[in-house]
Amino acid sequence: MFAKNASRALAALACAFALAACGNDNASESPKIPAGQAEIQKYNAYVGAANSAGQTYERALDNWERYLKPKLSGKEALKDLSISDGTPYTADNVKEQLDKALGMDLAMAELDGPARAFSDAIAKFQPISADMNNYISAKTYMSDKGAHGKEIMAAYEETLKGVVSAQAAFFGGIDAKDRARVKAEFENAKKDTAAYYRAGLIYYGKQSFDQAEGLFDGTGLGDQLEPFGKSLDEMNKMALGYDAKMRESNPKGCPSLMLQVNSYLSTGRTAIEHTTSGRYAEDAKRTGAFKMIRPTIDMDSSSLRQNYNNMISRLNMNQC
Repeated sequence: MFAKNASRALAALACAFALAACGNDNASESPKIPAGQAEIQKYNAYVGAANSAGQTYERALDNWERYLKPKLSGKEALKDLSISDGTPYTADNVKEQLDKALGMDLAMAELDGPARAFSDAIAKFQPISADMNNYISAKTYMSDKGAHGKEIMAAYEETLKGVVSAQAAFFGGIDAKDRARVKAEFENAKKDTAAYYRAGLIYYGKQSFDQAEGLFDGTGLGDQLEPFGKSLDEMNKMALGYDAKMRESNPKGCPSLMLQVNSYLSTGRTAIEHTTSGRYAEDAKRTGAFKMIRPTIDMDSSSLRQNYNNMISRLNMNQC
């Protein structure tokens, strides 16, 4: 239902490849923006919308299916209802960013269609979402015994699923374009330069994150165990190379970035150790009350995701 790559927090690499566009506050003052620069600006605008949306709608759907729907449908007690589905602030912000990007002159076929569908899906969801939010927030379900909730629950579920589906397609488009950018930047960079090591760091970082998919879905690294380890090793080499190049002009190197890189590498290697030692397998065999303990693989995947996002955020700042 929701694309696997979109079920993780989208860590976009927009500024990692925007070069002159990143941090250039005067770019919009130019009367005519070169095509390459215009593409970067539009791509970054789409990434901004994706990052603003994050996992809002996926979590809202999970909350709906796990908690709200059973209660409104009468299968569980009608009490302690709560809702957080992006209405109104996240929805308004995401739609505004999407529409602004769609209004830019440059056409971007691989993203314009999915972006428009995402914007339209949000527009359809907003009225019914506002109705449901007001209904639950005011606890009107306590006075009407859930009557209105039953009336609008089908429409709410349908439009929310529409947003989730449209977002998955949009995220998929960004992911495909991002992969092409990552690969081209690394392959075209002059070797043994700061740009080469930085591009390699991003390339192997993203590759390792993709190879860790089994951690995120709870099945484990499986046949990606060895490739994942090798990608981490290559990423480590690139990070050290980049830090060394930075030290040529500044003896301090790039400590803030290395802190995030090392945290990601450490978490990844811990996941490998927990795989080879059988820690994940032992957790899976828990019975009774012990099954309530949060699995190690869940904690490791959460840490890996967070450390990856922190690393990408630091790279996007384009500073040490």
